[in-house]
Amino acid sequence: MNKLNPKPTAEAIFNFPCDYPIKVMGKDCQALHTEMCAIIERHAGEIHPHRISSKKSTKGNYISYTVRIVATSVSQLD
Repeated sequence: MNKLNPKPTAEAIFNFPCDYPIKVMGKDCQALHTEMCAIIERHAGEIHPHRISSKKSTKGNYISYTVRIVATSVSQLD
């Protein structure tokens, strides 16, 4: 580690609690949305629909989601 330019800690970068975007991409199917929500809710609590945005690929085969959670700590993000 360089002592002149120490790497900043996550605590120094983020001001908890804070909004934190999580990106998910995959095949466009309901199972992806359901599983994504279940996994994120296990770690971040209930997800309100207005905090989820999505965009389909050009051909409509894939979809990307951005879920904005309220992160409360570094350990939650790890």
